[in-house]
Amino acid sequence: MTAIIITVGTELTEGRVLDTNTAFLAGSLEARGLRVILSLSVPDLRQQIGQAVNFALEKKSDLIVLAGGLGPTEDDLTASAVAAALGLELQLNREAESLVRQAVGATGPLEPHQAKQAVMPAGSRVIRPAGTAPGFILTVNHTVLAVLPGVPREIKAMWGDVLRSPQVAPVLSAVRPPARGRLSFYGVREAEVDQAVERILGKAQAALEVSICSRRGEVLLEVSSPGDFEDQIQALLKTLKEEFGLSVYSEGEEIETVVAARLTRAGATLAVGESCTGGMLGEAITRVAGSSAFFLGGVTAYSNDVKKSLLKVRQEILDNAGAVSKPVAQQLALGARSATGADYGAGITGVAGPSGGTAEKPVGLVYICVSSRSGDVVERFNFSGGRDDIREAAVTAALHMIHLKVTEDETPGG
Repeated sequence: MTAIIITVGTELTEGRVLDTNTAFLAGSLEARGLRVILSLSVPDLRQQIGQAVNFALEKKSDLIVLAGGLGPTEDDLTASAVAAALGLELQLNREAESLVRQAVGATGPLEPHQAKQAVMPAGSRVIRPAGTAPGFILTVNHTVLAVLPGVPREIKAMWGDVLRSPQVAPVLSAVRPPARGRLSFYGVREAEVDQAVERILGKAQAALEVSICSRRGEVLLEVSSPGDFEDQIQALLKTLKEEFGLSVYSEGEEIETVVAARLTRAGATLAVGESCTGGMLGEAITRVAGSSAFFLGGVTAYSNDVKKSLLKVRQEILDNAGAVSKPVAQQLALGARSATGADYGAGITGVAGPSGGTAEKPVGLVYICVSSRSGDVVERFNFSGGRDDIREAAVTAALHMIHLKVTEDETPGG
């Protein structure tokens, strides 16, 4: 069974806002066994919204989720666009009106912009709002159309009611979640993983769906099947783990989550000293809930004066090796450990660009050090891309170095 996602918002089609709603909705639907066959974004224009709805209906999908364009402002046109596309009358829905009244705390008549949120296509089933705008569900022939506001927080809060609704629940009950397995690799090429999968699976690969993609040096593998192939999937993952060893760092979890679990299990603490990444490493670590249990803090030391005063980088090292160098990365890591008393320290220094590079130290050159009582590990990297690409790649590399260092420190004889 299949689903289609439509997101509405000129801010999306102009690239001013990242569309996180599609990722959330697609992940939820795929996990429940619905294959998302199409996703598209349209601006806040009545004609385009209606055309998108009709285009999606032509695909005869089981479920269409439309997110955005419900609200009190003039550019919230989704309800009227859907009604026009389906040839339905727009009318004030009394249940929705009551919910809007509760949401805005109205004791008297609703203001016109408030009442607008309760106007829906005839025959709509109302979804209780998480903000002030209710959603609604319609069935068109054999396709269920669920329409929600575009605020990500509201979508997530209302999504459970959509899944439990009398229209959507039967769609979900007709499918079962696919057998699925994931592995995440670092330090190997996408082609290496692909070739290993082909060799291991052989003819059995036809029964499985294999997806491999790379991102900032990481390779993400997902294997799934709608049939009874759980054993084959698990056997593949087991063999890949044995072949690639420590290059496999998780079964789909983000590296910062893996680092958090590793440090927590070791009862160890971490501090960071960052230059070119400007605090991005600390931010990535603290995205993990409960990071205060192991992350003691960090210093963003952009200027040499701050490197010297707060992280004790020696002047002679700056003079002889330069701020972007192996010994400075090492001193940033050691300084972070010393200043906080952490078990592990990470230091990053580099040239993120777009200016500042030289023939000796080009844009993309980054040194990263991870320090612990067992010793220091320093790596030199030459990342490509723009400023953001280089900084993100450096953070990813640092997280993997931390993970590997803690793993080796925990391993007898490591």
